Amino acid sequence: MSAATFDGTKMKEMMGQALQFGAQKLGHGDVQRTLNALGHGDCVACEYVRYGLAQEIGEYLGSMDGSIKAVYTFEPEYATGVDGAVGRPGLSPAISMIAWVEHKTAALSSVVDMLTEAVAQEMRQLECPKANALCRRLDVKVVDDDEVQSRLGYGALVDSLYIRPLEVWHR
Repeated sequence: MSAATFDGTKMKEMMGQALQFGAQKLGHGDVQRTLNALGHGDCVACEYVRYGLAQEIGEYLGSMDGSIKAVYTFEPEYATGVDGAVGRPGLSPAISMIAWVEHKTAALSSVVDMLTEAVAQEMRQLECPKANALCRRLDVKVVDDDEVQSRLGYGALVDSLYIRPLEVWHR
């Protein structure tokens, strides 16, 4: 499957899995109750669903590109760089991820762009009264072996002592 043939069906399936994950973590296992909680602005339900979706995205990315070694999710507001915080609290995308690859490719960038749009479309279906544009945003930083080994940019987060991203998929 290429980025050009992605029709949204896979994203609906991924969101369904994420909603099921959220329902299980909330302890009731009922997707409709989870949707209702999201509709009432329940941030805990949203966190679980977003993490479930991050897992699905990580698995999807890994299946699409054999050079991906691992996929992580992280909270940008806690990540720090030489010049200070990478992100600003409350102004971060809903799902921030790092994809560690052997080498960056245009094909992977295309898949990431397609996923970013598909996530935004699917997240719009969740009617949270607290949602803003960032609540629907997927941000995937692709880092290669050189960036991880040299600890450059987001590559430094992969094995950071202070801010460890959460691995959601690995080869």
